[in-house]
Amino acid sequence: MRLRRLLALLMAFAVIAAACGGSDTASTDTGDEGEAPAEAEEATETTVEGQVEVENIDGDQSGATGELVMGEEPLADRGTPSGTLDFAWHTAFSQNWFLPSKNTASVSQFGTQYIMHDAMLKSMPGKPFWPSMAESYTIAEDFTSATFTLREGLLFHNGDPVTTEDVEFSYLRYEGANSAALQDNLDSIDLVDDRTITFNFTGPFLDFLLLYGSTATGAGWVLPKAYFEEVGEEGFLEAPIGAGPFKFVENNDNAKIVYEANTDWWYKNPGVETINFNAITDPATRFAAVSTGELDLANVITGDLLDAADADPNVEIVPTTAVPFWIEFIGMDDPESPFNDIRVREAVTLALDRDAINEAETGGGGESTGQWIPRQWAGAYQADKIDQDLERAKELMAEAGFADGFDIPALTPLPNYFSLGERVIQSLGEIGIRTTLNQMDRGEFLGQVNAGTSANFERDSIVVSTSGAGGDAAARVRNFAVTGGSASRLSDEKIDADFAAYEASTDPAERTELLDGIQKHIIDQHYFPYVYTLGLNMAQGTDVETPGNEVWAQIPQYVYPGPWENIQVSE
Repeated sequence: MRLRRLLALLMAFAVIAAACGGSDTASTDTGDEGEAPAEAEEATETTVEGQVEVENIDGDQSGATGELVMGEEPLADRGTPSGTLDFAWHTAFSQNWFLPSKNTASVSQFGTQYIMHDAMLKSMPGKPFWPSMAESYTIAEDFTSATFTLREGLLFHNGDPVTTEDVEFSYLRYEGANSAALQDNLDSIDLVDDRTITFNFTGPFLDFLLLYGSTATGAGWVLPKAYFEEVGEEGFLEAPIGAGPFKFVENNDNAKIVYEANTDWWYKNPGVETINFNAITDPATRFAAVSTGELDLANVITGDLLDAADADPNVEIVPTTAVPFWIEFIGMDDPESPFNDIRVREAVTLALDRDAINEAETGGGGESTGQWIPRQWAGAYQADKIDQDLERAKELMAEAGFADGFDIPALTPLPNYFSLGERVIQSLGEIGIRTTLNQMDRGEFLGQVNAGTSANFERDSIVVSTSGAGGDAAARVRNFAVTGGSASRLSDEKIDADFAAYEASTDPAERTELLDGIQKHIIDQHYFPYVYTLGLNMAQGTDVETPGNEVWAQIPQYVYPGPWENIQVSE
């Protein structure tokens, strides 16, 4: 019963995340969704329409172990694709986004993967863990195995059938964020037949469903084994093949990627015939192109353009709230580093004027209360608001022996959030920490941050980071705070021991207590001082027939457009 309650809570957490705007969108609700209920009410069977058979525990829609979870049937009215959707992504494009097995602890790759790939389970609007390629699945009562049945007649874009060999290949080849948890907990895989596959685990693997069926990893996205082995990784990146709602057509030097509707996709036909996926890094250029009708959709319109956007009848601005920024201190484990002293790290925390940063960066569209883990995520500790306190910050600097401050080599923010970096530098300057802005290439920055390395960051420098990778609080800790995590530069024996205990436990209350304790320890030690929660403004043109609030931030823990097959444009 305890194990059944735990999976029920996991599913309930995911439903809560979906309800909070269907994305990494912050909710004004600061309730204790991370708490396990003291007593479970009598479970009753019910149905989430078009998704899963579930139990009702304490009023939450929740899944249960040992029961067959069924997916939706294909839509009877498949529709006819028409028109072209011209879209602008806001950063440089990476070909690695074609390959889910390389997914990093970020969200950018899903802009591509939701277009051309499909997954066994995936997050969809209001439907976490939506069975897509899986016709059904069952999680064992004791969490030691998971069995999936593929839908009949699934095809890759080259016409090859999708089989369980492809599912196995995709899981075993996955080497991205959270891969260690997936691979270390795997004992064996049984290919029962072409449509049935069972994952056997070394013990109770309570986090499997979340890691396999959300944007926490790319392991559940299915690659064509035969084609991949024929052309190799390089050939696949040049001519990728998936099984999703759109097919890859061409890549024009990573500046414009063209996709066409896949009318053989199992669920329905996409709304548009063609997607032109443009990489345009300048926000003014993106905004102007939406205004003139050259683009239909564009990510991230910055605060300095909002007045013009509000006055433009050809542009609809759709606000979303995304993920937190936080500070990392490079080399703080070194006793010679000023950041080795907790008083200096606390001074940095108190130096930041989060309300002013939020107002300047997003016109107040973000949030200034939180921690480095999105506060609406399952299992997130609800941190108190931190007010700027320059007087106390200066006292702490003096107590640490730095009354006159000190110089550090650089502050490096996530590209292209350089104005945010300048505002943080200004705040640090008020307590005597002097530095300059380092502008890295985005690909180089993410390669360093998401690989858990600091090779290209000088010791005693500061990184202003964020992550759009999905999952829950445990997934974020596993990636960024545990020694050896895929994106971790931190090594703390208490965190490591408590997280090992968390992963070994099957008691919901104990897991909640351990995870809360880890997050509180990170906050109290000022390892990752919270900066603010990013607010993003998206632009939509007049040719898009789908309302803006049905285009953006619909996929849980994902603020960009999607699902792409639901978007329609006028011809």
